[in-house]
Amino acid sequence: MIASPRAVQNTSPSHAVNTVLARLIQLSVAAFRADSLEKTGNIIVNQVHTLAKTDRAVLVPLLGRKRIFCISGDLEPSQDNPFSQAVDEVRKFMRRETAPREVSADEMPHVKDNMPNTVKVLQAMGGTRLLWLPLFENPDEPAYALWLERWNNKSWNQEEIKLLSHASVFFGKALAAPKTKRSPKRGKIVMGGVCILFVLLMWFPVRSRVSAPFQVIPEHPYYVFAPFDGVVEELAVQPGEKVKKGDLIFRYDTRVLEKRLEESYQAVAAALAELARLEGAGYEDQEARAKIPVQKLEVERKQSEVNFIKKQLELSEVRTEDDGLVVLDDPDALIGASLHTGEMVLRIADPERSKPRIMVPVADAGLVTENSPINIRLDSDPLKVIPARVKRIGFDVRMSDERVPSVLVDAVWEEKAEVSPGQRGIAKIQGPEVRLGMQFFRKPLASLRTLLGI
Repeated sequence: MIASPRAVQNTSPSHAVNTVLARLIQLSVAAFRADSLEKTGNIIVNQVHTLAKTDRAVLVPLLGRKRIFCISGDLEPSQDNPFSQAVDEVRKFMRRETAPREVSADEMPHVKDNMPNTVKVLQAMGGTRLLWLPLFENPDEPAYALWLERWNNKSWNQEEIKLLSHASVFFGKALAAPKTKRSPKRGKIVMGGVCILFVLLMWFPVRSRVSAPFQVIPEHPYYVFAPFDGVVEELAVQPGEKVKKGDLIFRYDTRVLEKRLEESYQAVAAALAELARLEGAGYEDQEARAKIPVQKLEVERKQSEVNFIKKQLELSEVRTEDDGLVVLDDPDALIGASLHTGEMVLRIADPERSKPRIMVPVADAGLVTENSPINIRLDSDPLKVIPARVKRIGFDVRMSDERVPSVLVDAVWEEKAEVSPGQRGIAKIQGPEVRLGMQFFRKPLASLRTLLGI
């Protein structure tokens, strides 16, 4: 299947040139192999859009009474309607032209009276841009011309016109070639030449590319850990919210701590009362006097418990120590969750300090090296390309979201990029130079080797 022109623009320059060359060869071979002049013309008008986007194509004979020879869409050409009259007007006007020429309604006012049907055609379909392309059967003068239309006032660029100019030589020769059934020997020669050309194209050197999903993660974020065991009562922030140093992040449920503190106060009071009793009885009772040092230690222990619980109550309101954006996957799961001391709860990320983390399939990991250039495209803005570079390649194999065994590749932005963490997209990593054939058939060959066990 032939790729669309838009798809060609997203590939490397060498790949795009090879693709266009392959299309031109395919179309030219098909036109030469047609066994009649009508089939040759139909092949040209119906497939010329593979070289340059065309909304309608017409093959116009420059000699004779026939105004339209073929029209795209396999329509039966009519020789007596306003459109064919417009074609005849342009044919007379362009008869001496030997180079491609673009025509629009803005260029026709001076001939409006002599070419009324042409002006109507050029004003239709939101504005039609016509490219008149002479086809040379011999070096002296053209015998046919291509009438190529683009609607909605879309113009032709110079690269497309230059490409079609080269193609017009092949089209003219194909229309002039004798339409007799080719001998099997000649067919084999043509096929052999096409195969040789294909092999040469497959040997052409190109840069290898690896496409892999990525996610933007914070670079050196501030981690918020649980200060003690407890249950989260309230979450004061939401994912992506901007916070400043000292802002409340979440609050523990303190009912158990408050009850323990009350009990500890009572225990301290009881220990103090017992100490007072022993000190009073110690004047007469030697045994009571001996228990006083132990009871003082008990009072200190009970007071330490009070101070410890009061410290936990102070820490029950957790606040951030840094500015940034809150990074949290599931806020609802955090409310009511039981936390353990030292457990990571969430992160505070600086939006100006992020990096892409790429999940490169194991089969492509060998093509990725440190400092390899990367083109980043975010799902939120797929037309924008952000340059980056490989910084570190991991060793552990993990499963990606698509359940593909992958290795982690960390990258850094080439330029300052304010990309907030959490965004996803596709990264294209440029690898070493390989042959075009290896780039196309590397994965099928690897699958075949696995299937055959070699």
